[in-house]
Amino acid sequence: MSSPVNVKCNNPDCGKLNPVYGDVFPGREYTCVFCGQLFKAQPKSDVETADKGKRVRGKKPPRQKESRPQNRNMRKPLL
Repeated sequence: MSSPVNVKCNNPDCGKLNPVYGDVFPGREYTCVFCGQLFKAQPKSDVETADKGKRVRGKKPPRQKESRPQNRNMRKPLL
């Protein structure tokens, strides 16, 4: 089976990438799996391939908060 191609939803409220298996035709209508709206695939410039290695490579890890929350479960009751 071929890898999916991600096509962006045209709905401005949604805008998520939908996985499409097989060939993506620019004039064909697809249904968004998130919002359910019908949309047509954009030209090749907006079509992205799903490659985990390329997506993860450029991302930075999230910043840690300067003050960590206090763990209140550290004290055990004395018997």
